[in-house]
Amino acid sequence: MKHSYSFDEQETTINMFPANVSKTAEVFSCIPAMMNRLRKLAEDYPGDVALREDDGCIFCTLPVSWIRVSPKRKVTMTEEQRQENIARLARYREAKKT
Repeated sequence: MKHSYSFDEQETTINMFPANVSKTAEVFSCIPAMMNRLRKLAEDYPGDVALREDDGCIFCTLPVSWIRVSPKRKVTMTEEQRQENIARLARYREAKKT
């Protein structure tokens, strides 16, 4: 049975155990974007990822070394670099039209 969860009900939970207990992490998610990402991992790495879908959610087991928390990378550009990027994007969009 497929469920559609409200925004307030959507969550992703990651359970990691000490390295001496297990080298795998368990991921539970009801967030569609994360579910798609986990499905793709299971498709690309069937030997490393175990996936089970139930009631509109995903339960996944994967290597704990794949779990990371990292901040978004800050990009500092000069005004000249910013203008170059704007021009490059304009050229790309123009080329895409033709």
